[in-house]
Amino acid sequence: MEKHIFVGRQRELAELNACLEKALSGVGQVFFISGQAGTGKTALVRHFVQQAFAANSELVVATGTCNAQTGIGDPYLPFREALTMLTDEAAAQQAAGKVSPENTNRLRTVLVRSVQVLVDVAPELVGVLVPGGALAGALGKAVAKKTGWMDRMDELTKQKAMTAGATEVVAEQSRIFEQYTAFVRQLSEKIPLILFLDDLQWADRASLNLLFHLGRHLEGSRILILGAYRPDDVALGRNGERHPLEPMVNELTRYYGDVTVDLDAIPEQTSREFVAALLDSEPNCLGDSFREALYHQTGGHALFTVELLLTMKERGDLVPNADGCWVEGPSLDWSALPSRVEGVIEERIARLPQKLREMLQVASVQGEQFSAEIVARLQNMADREAIWQLSRELQRRHRLVRASGLVQLGRVRLSRYHFAHNLFQHYLYDSLGEAERVYIHRDIGQTLETMFTGQTEEVAAQLARHFEGAGISAKAGAYRLQAGNRARRVSAHQEAVDHLTRGLELAQDLASGPERMRLELDLQVSLGKALLALYGYASPKVDQVFTCARELCRALGDPPQLIQVLLAQAAFHLMRGDLRDAQEDAQQVLLLAQQAGEGRLILTSHLLLGAAALYLADYDQARGHLEAVIALYDPGQHRDLAYQQGQDPGVQAIAFLSRVLWLQGFPEQALAKCREAYELAEQLEHPYSSTIAALHAATLRAWLGWWPECQTHAEKALKLAQRGGFKMREANAIVLHGIALAHQGRTGEGIDELTQGLFMWEASGAGLVAYGHASLAEAHWLAGHRDQGLRVVDEALYRGEEAWWLPEQYRLRAELLLLAPGAEAEAEALLRKAADLAASQGARALELRAVTSLARLLMQRGQPTEGLARLNECYAGFTEGLDLPDLKEARELLEKMALTPSQMLLEIA
Repeated sequence: MEKHIFVGRQRELAELNACLEKALSGVGQVFFISGQAGTGKTALVRHFVQQAFAANSELVVATGTCNAQTGIGDPYLPFREALTMLTDEAAAQQAAGKVSPENTNRLRTVLVRSVQVLVDVAPELVGVLVPGGALAGALGKAVAKKTGWMDRMDELTKQKAMTAGATEVVAEQSRIFEQYTAFVRQLSEKIPLILFLDDLQWADRASLNLLFHLGRHLEGSRILILGAYRPDDVALGRNGERHPLEPMVNELTRYYGDVTVDLDAIPEQTSREFVAALLDSEPNCLGDSFREALYHQTGGHALFTVELLLTMKERGDLVPNADGCWVEGPSLDWSALPSRVEGVIEERIARLPQKLREMLQVASVQGEQFSAEIVARLQNMADREAIWQLSRELQRRHRLVRASGLVQLGRVRLSRYHFAHNLFQHYLYDSLGEAERVYIHRDIGQTLETMFTGQTEEVAAQLARHFEGAGISAKAGAYRLQAGNRARRVSAHQEAVDHLTRGLELAQDLASGPERMRLELDLQVSLGKALLALYGYASPKVDQVFTCARELCRALGDPPQLIQVLLAQAAFHLMRGDLRDAQEDAQQVLLLAQQAGEGRLILTSHLLLGAAALYLADYDQARGHLEAVIALYDPGQHRDLAYQQGQDPGVQAIAFLSRVLWLQGFPEQALAKCREAYELAEQLEHPYSSTIAALHAATLRAWLGWWPECQTHAEKALKLAQRGGFKMREANAIVLHGIALAHQGRTGEGIDELTQGLFMWEASGAGLVAYGHASLAEAHWLAGHRDQGLRVVDEALYRGEEAWWLPEQYRLRAELLLLAPGAEAEAEALLRKAADLAASQGARALELRAVTSLARLLMQRGQPTEGLARLNECYAGFTEGLDLPDLKEARELLEKMALTPSQMLLEIA
């Protein structure tokens, strides 16, 4: 009878067909179907797909369903299911129970093509959203002879296997979004595609973000994305906040126009037509009074009407006459019939044999989706018998469940089923007593542990839920940790925070002692990393979590996690500008790493120490640490460090070394190193490292005075940062772009961008503001804004521990003072201070700038001799880059100062 649920919904079908026509013409579309439980959302989609299949022999549907029990904490669940369906023959069988049996055959025919596209344009999704082993197994059956791209897939699968044990390898969310989008877009060039995502009210935030990204990048593709959700659940919000689906649907509505059909807003006439059509789907002699009474009883609610008619037939309220037509039975009493859909469900379940009812109760504790093998083990049945009972009795006869095919989780293959409607699952779960639920949750958790020995992370979210339901907090907390780490590795940081925070709450239930502290420590370390990715360095939560982790380490006697805590704190303190603290933490990491022989941690701690020394203006020490990183770094061996730590240490070390070289007076060597870092980042194809390399390239060009090139590199960095969602680095790029504009005569635009970039940078909580504020002060100087420039430079002059840019800040303050008469003495003192400080630091590049400004001022005051001698001595120390702007300016000033007084007057005239 389900096929008649769509009757009376021709308008909705017409809207769906119109969207599909646009999609097939290459104008990708997004469409949502909203409606409460039982209104026929899935049935409408099934009928729509059947019509579409009849009209288009190439069309393929991939489906994904969000899970009420674990979906919010299981990142990318619907997209993983859809991707696996397209690339794994066994998973393709799920289509038969979701949209159309025909879809299974179609998926099989496009399997090889789908995997080829995946390998070509989205290789990073292998092992992240789709298991590599499943791809190899599927192709082994489908392809007799290997081709070149299959060799690439084998190599890719091997690489993923090599890093599988490295729990800190993080797949950047921007790359997941880009590659998933590229995959479906390119696949749609060959195969028109419908992507159906059901029960979006339970979707995790990462999935909704990916859905929004896809929705904004469908131009030129033959893709129709269908999403179904329950508006009442969305209206309730999530965790006391607005449900993330709501603003996403609103944004896509602004982009595409009206993209939602509301099945709850069906006119009464349409509902009545549905009731009549449902009755007339079988021969009957039921008159108007019966039809009116049925409509009055159900209100035209699709599920309620279907289930009530089935109940009436089973009870004998409707009986077949001699001609086989349904008629009213003698016992029909409308007042004795259930008045709500829950009452119909209760009657349906009550009439089941006890064995089947118990099977469904066990299944209900698993959730709306469940596995036959787990039901079998808890009921002491053979797997084959459980599958037979589910498929024959409960699916075909009682129509309470549906098969969803096979699913491969790690090395375990499970037979999946789902309840025909979530209301059946809710009723069965609620029918259990509290004690019964506790024991079934425990048994399911133990069964999953046994089945997934050595690979429990595949089902960590489920294990956490079941052991929490069983009141076993130690195990529940441990599996929350696993689930949180798994979420972090796919950049689903909010989901990770939710898991880890709940894990810490569960840990409070444990008795005080080392076991509890070890669990808390692991949870705090992982939580700190997730919070850092979400909120940056401004969040007091980040500092609080790492401080707590440090205290736990002390209490536990410096366990192995201490290195991770110190490393995280060192990076945190460095970016906050707490440079001495960063040095102290990194030095401890280096000592511990050397004692443990941890080469990768030695490399990372040298990088942190080098960066801290640079900002503290200890350039010899900085150079030593950075050169140590470069000596230890092997691109082949350390390539995955970019994903473990978020950035490539080789790129960073080489780029930072270029800064040190420029400061020490070797601009050509600095330029060579900067280009080396840029080329390495391009080879690695790691978005964040590429962004960093572009930023360093723009910064060095700014120092060299190559402003058009600085602008070009800043623009590239800005695009990379925006695409990757790197807000701090976006701020970096805006600052550099602003100073480039200011130096090219567009001072107003430059000041605006510098102000915006600095606001974004400081809003993230980051320190290291000396260069940015100095750049803004310099832009005001170029614009002749004396007071504004002085205010900016004074705000940052003595801020934090940054000594590296102090000479330039003193110099800029002097230049700003000189924009008005009467400040020559104060300016001279500042320039002498800048020159002396730069000389003591060994910052010859900054010393040259300060001495040039001092010599010019002394010449204007009629005292050229001292300035000439000091500038000549400073200039003579440079052996390269003599044609660069700073050195050319110094040389020209030397030539002018070397003239006789009368020659000077003529030159000035």
